[in-house]
Amino acid sequence: MSNGTQIFSGSNASIDSLYVELSGCLDDLIKIYRSLLEVVRKEKEILVESRLDELNENNKAKDALLVRIRTLENSRMKFARDLAVLTASDVDQPRLLEIAAKLPGERGDRLRNLHSVLELLVRRVADVNKANEELVQSALRSITGAMEAIKDGLNPKPTYERKGAMAQGKAEGGALVSREA
Repeated sequence: MSNGTQIFSGSNASIDSLYVELSGCLDDLIKIYRSLLEVVRKEKEILVESRLDELNENNKAKDALLVRIRTLENSRMKFARDLAVLTASDVDQPRLLEIAAKLPGERGDRLRNLHSVLELLVRRVADVNKANEELVQSALRSITGAMEAIKDGLNPKPTYERKGAMAQGKAEGGALVSREA
């Protein structure tokens, strides 16, 4: 290695350019995942405070970030696969850590660092998103229970027969009204 930009003697330019493309793609993914983490944290605040008007805008932002992540992930996979070919790594399932182990010095260290940062961000996003899903499910159960109680309260329950005599049975309905006078 004569300078810091060359890795191997065989296909230096290809490996160098793929490394630059891959690390740039990983940097972009990290930025997008940080933004996504902020969005899902904001979503949690919105859900807790029941600011439903803001939820739609937040969901649009989240969807846009997810589309960008999918695009970057496709690029990352292509760059990783191409770099795996040149570093004699597994081409079918290219792993950043395996590729990093075959790159000398700072480049290998940088890929390992990018991998760990990205892994941590993905885990945090998944955790916050799971907590948000639990909040939504809890709210849905509460709403469904309230709707059922209202429905049961509004359904007419016959307490008199058509002949004017009282029917035998427990009077239900009016569950929302207190029986105390």
